[in-house]
Amino acid sequence: MKNLLLFSLLGIIFFSCEKLDEPEVLGTYTYIPEGCDPAANPEFGCASTLTLSPDGVADILPSGDIIFRTTFKIRGEKIIVAKADEVIDQYVFRYVDNSTLKNERDGGLWVK
Repeated sequence: MKNLLLFSLLGIIFFSCEKLDEPEVLGTYTYIPEGCDPAANPEFGCASTLTLSPDGVADILPSGDIIFRTTFKIRGEKIIVAKADEVIDQYVFRYVDNSTLKNERDGGLWVK
């Protein structure tokens, strides 16, 4: 009887934890660092973009003009963008709201 009560309590706790759903985060986010003018030289732009698509597909443009395709996973309130080739490191973002992600590495806000 005690085991049944314990398992029931653990199940309630597990299923009541808030978790992001993929549709909530899908879209294109942009990060423009302070002092950056993306229109000044589009080929060597300083703005970064991240596009999160269905089925865990991510396209990231860290700056410049080369977009890297990779994947992403949702872990609780975090969005983890996998390392792309040897050029792009893993990115970890915290979900702020429906239009903003916060880069865990530098605190930069990426906006839809």
